[in-house]
Amino acid sequence: PGGAHVRACFIQDKNAETFSLTSAFYKKQLQKDLIHNVLKNKTWGSYRHMLLDQHNNSATLHVEHAYVNTLTRGDLASLKWIEGPLTYYKPDGKSSLCTVYYAPLNFRDIMLATGKLPPDALPGDLAGQECIMGLEFSGRDDLGRRVMGMVDARSLATTCIADPEFLWEVPEKWSLEEAATIPVVYGTSYYALIVRGQLQPGESVLIHAGAGGVGQASIAIALHMGCTVFTTVGSQAKRDFLKKTFPQLKDENIGNSRDTSFEQLIMKQTRGRGVDVILNSLAAHQLQASVRCLAMGGRFCEIGKVDLSNNSPLGMNVFLKNTSFHGILLDALLGTDNRDKPEIIKLMNEGIKSGAVRPLPRIVFNENQTEQAFRYMASGKHIGKVLLQIREEETRKNLVPAMKTVSAIARTYMDPDKTYVLVGGLGGFGLELAHWLIFRGATKIMLTSRSGVKTGYQSLCIRRWRAKGVNVKVSTTEATTEKGAIKLLKEASEMGPVGGIFNLAAVLRDAMMENQSEADFKTVTVPKVDSAKHLDAASRALAPHLDHFVVFSSVSCGRGNAGQANYGLANSAMERICETRQAAGLPGLAIQWGAIADVGLIIETMGGNETEVGGTLPQRITSCLNTMDIFLQQPHAVVSSVVLAEKKKGAGSGSELSIMDAVANILGLKDLKNISPTASLGDLGMDSLMGSEIKQTLERNYDMTLSAQEIRALTFGRLGELASGGAPVTASETVVTNGTKSHESNDGQVQFDLSVDIMPHKVLLNMSKEVDNKKTPIFVVHPIEGSVHILQSLADKIQVPVYGLQCTTMCPMDSINDLAKYYVNEIKTVQKKGPYTLIGYSFGACVAFEMGIQLETLGERVKLLLLDGSHSYVATHTKNKKKGDTAVEQSGALVFFINQFKEIDQAKVMMELAVMKSWEERLNRATEILSGHTPYTDKDVRAAAGSFYYKLVAADKYKPTATFKGEITLVKAIDNFVSAGEDYGLGSVCKQKVVVQPLEGNHRSILQGKTVQKIADILHNIVGKA
Repeated sequence: PGGAHVRACFIQDKNAETFSLTSAFYKKQLQKDLIHNVLKNKTWGSYRHMLLDQHNNSATLHVEHAYVNTLTRGDLASLKWIEGPLTYYKPDGKSSLCTVYYAPLNFRDIMLATGKLPPDALPGDLAGQECIMGLEFSGRDDLGRRVMGMVDARSLATTCIADPEFLWEVPEKWSLEEAATIPVVYGTSYYALIVRGQLQPGESVLIHAGAGGVGQASIAIALHMGCTVFTTVGSQAKRDFLKKTFPQLKDENIGNSRDTSFEQLIMKQTRGRGVDVILNSLAAHQLQASVRCLAMGGRFCEIGKVDLSNNSPLGMNVFLKNTSFHGILLDALLGTDNRDKPEIIKLMNEGIKSGAVRPLPRIVFNENQTEQAFRYMASGKHIGKVLLQIREEETRKNLVPAMKTVSAIARTYMDPDKTYVLVGGLGGFGLELAHWLIFRGATKIMLTSRSGVKTGYQSLCIRRWRAKGVNVKVSTTEATTEKGAIKLLKEASEMGPVGGIFNLAAVLRDAMMENQSEADFKTVTVPKVDSAKHLDAASRALAPHLDHFVVFSSVSCGRGNAGQANYGLANSAMERICETRQAAGLPGLAIQWGAIADVGLIIETMGGNETEVGGTLPQRITSCLNTMDIFLQQPHAVVSSVVLAEKKKGAGSGSELSIMDAVANILGLKDLKNISPTASLGDLGMDSLMGSEIKQTLERNYDMTLSAQEIRALTFGRLGELASGGAPVTASETVVTNGTKSHESNDGQVQFDLSVDIMPHKVLLNMSKEVDNKKTPIFVVHPIEGSVHILQSLADKIQVPVYGLQCTTMCPMDSINDLAKYYVNEIKTVQKKGPYTLIGYSFGACVAFEMGIQLETLGERVKLLLLDGSHSYVATHTKNKKKGDTAVEQSGALVFFINQFKEIDQAKVMMELAVMKSWEERLNRATEILSGHTPYTDKDVRAAAGSFYYKLVAADKYKPTATFKGEITLVKAIDNFVSAGEDYGLGSVCKQKVVVQPLEGNHRSILQGKTVQKIADILHNIVGKA
């Protein structure tokens, strides 16, 4: 307080005259009324924070070693070349540094880049590494020989480290481009079909996706062995290609991979026997259909990763045929000693000699077309392999290739031969920094702490690092004296030359000046100033190969903070030491950190990650480490990093493209001049994968949250308005006469219609108009709102009696089983005996499914038509919600319910409800908030809110107790971007094949317009009426 009245002169010029207020030299400067006046090199200046010229996401560096990766997982537009760690590679006799000429793409790479496959699903410790893409390559080894090989990862690069055992010399008759199509597809095929599947000459085999790389390789191997081959493709062009490439294949050998019709083809051609071996890459209900194609004693080889990583159920009855199921993870063999490796190597060598192994068709992209290559392969249009050409082949003779560089984003890596010293390294930030240094290549770490290892977490970190082969030592030597600093660096030098010194030490003694003492100042300055001073002096003599001299300063030094004059002084002194080092041509960097989240002083003393400190928010530790990478590459001695509390709207820092260009890029549109501004994204060919990517991009980079249907209806004209600051017109808001807003959730899953009762009063409702009541009726189960009103347009088009089941206050809500039993008794008042036809929409699909099981238990025949829902549909939407805290669950449901009728501060209301003691209190408060904002009585609103929550809980907990045996059809909304699998998980709980009927529209719009008639037609086919 009062600091605005202070004026300071900081004289860093030894030849300057003695300071005096009467001196004309100083008087002239002070008249400028600067708070800080700095004299340095005979020049006056002041301290200011200037924005750093950041190029952290730009390819500004030309490097020899680089790899391809996405900067943002799931965003193909963020695919970039990034500087790699192989600068420090040294031959060890166990591996070979190879130069990559061609880097093939595999579906694992596509799944990783698009976010469909989590890194945790990869074998070994790959999930913890940055460079994880690439499984194979062709190029030259360290002796200049032409080779092709497989690696566990990191071959989508300019150079890579390969296991010599999994390298094959390229025959002279093949180019490196041709050779690049060989390793993974044939390695996978031999491993799956021969090593694990034990395929024998004369047996039969089903190979899915036959036009793909593995498909073609497997067909070639199987035909070479004299086996009967069946395969599937997704287009006529691919069918024609296979028939031309493999004349032995006829139309009766080739099925459709887009549906499950191949099952009938296989059973017909094998006369009901099935096939001996299946090589499967299809997912969901197509996987289940494939399993049913196995013959007695058959072997099922799964090379797809979707169902494996999603832990999809298989069903044990498959093993009643004495079958076996094999998960084929070729990448799990790479980099390990495995008994199957020699066999694969032998089979590959034999296949090359015999001619069974031959190059595949391919399409080649150059090194600057990585995004185009990924998008092309993701589209599924390719036949054979997709290759990235890194460099051109010079000759087919042996030669050591000349060095080639690519433009890449710079990264900081540590020299594995050097030692990195962290003063205060056992603190929260110190342990994180040590982990980051190891992640970036360090293998020798010296951590200092006056008290040594004190906590279990510190001990755990050290044990983990040592288990990875990192040499970690903990020293209690203090660097606050000259002798201590010399001793510490000598200890570190015994491990290896000192490559980095990081001073993270900090002690706080905060107080206003009138309460400060000399002892407090010494306590604060000694670990910072004295350590920095003595380490500076000692390192000049004992660390001649030093790359980094880094001290952790604070924004309280650069900006000032009340009560921290001593802390500011200590940090300022360290900064001046770094400036002096840089002037002498030595490394020196002081980082003024703001508040740090997750670990350290702020978390320990002031609260959580959202604690506001002086207009700033704590910076998350991952962000700090990413910032460290930037700081270690720039030339300034003093830098600063803070997170402003006020969030900036509009395009984020990661958004270099305009919103229109970003969306056009995802859609593959090259020139917007030829695109109509009124054409919707749906009209322009947006599929669900593109829709998901556009949704993520708008939310991440432009702070816009739109539903799937709103994205589909967007036009480039509207995108232009949004880019200019216009507000999005959403389909989820409509004004009604009483001044209330009727809301639809962002994904359209819930919508209360204000024109009908919010709480139905009749359970069984006759929805028919003029139909023949002698015909067998159909029963329709309500969505989660409880009313069947939204299904009336469908009922009007059904040519048999239709009865709707509605949830009233009389219905039991303890479980789906109880509710289904209640509804079964209701429908028996209209139709005493089966067969029954049930329709369930959304939540109602869950209830209808259980009704079907209960009716079958009673000996009745049942047909189910589920409209965009299943037994697990609601649970799919609630799985990411916080479980276990009943107060939070109840409050979240009520806030969602309230928000359907009235705009509220959701976070505030959520907190208000969560602290209440009981469900009754929360329900009463929710009713009170909505009182007068709906056309309903408070009693009905209260009943509806309670019913809504009870239905959520019941559906979330529901697990079918039996398998449904009857006919079942699922109508899916194409624009409902829900992660529930191709058949919404029904295949695992149904005995018969689930017939999936995709229809245009979203969760709501499929019950409107032309699609209603399509649903009615589907129903009429089910019940046998044209």
